[in-house]
Amino acid sequence: MEISNTRLITGLILVFVLGISFAIVNGQYAEDYGESLPVIVYGISFISIIFGSFIVLLFQWKISAIQFQKILKVLPKDERTIVKILLDNNNRIEQNYLVVLSGQNKVKISRTLQKLEQRKVIEKKSMGNTNLVVLTV
Repeated sequence: MEISNTRLITGLILVFVLGISFAIVNGQYAEDYGESLPVIVYGISFISIIFGSFIVLLFQWKISAIQFQKILKVLPKDERTIVKILLDNNNRIEQNYLVVLSGQNKVKISRTLQKLEQRKVIEKKSMGNTNLVVLTV
């Protein structure tokens, strides 16, 4: 999963604002009570930020998976079959295994892969007598 620059900048700004807020609260607390905030407050805040980030990433991965399933429905059946096989095999597979797993003949697989390669959905890398097919999206 790739994080957009806008989200990254927004996250950094929010962390910066949180740091400034802690400085203000610490100054106010020190003025009222004559000592700085207990270290435990900073620890709890740090753990909360990490936990919240983890939850956001989990939801983002789930949303990405749902969006990818919607995209798969748009593809023609032959292309969809190949993309699903690639997804089930860590986004890469040898072309001869792809022929076996898809149940289609070599010519049909070659033509379908050529279409997918033209649209930059996959990339083929030569491996002797066969090709390594890699999903690029």
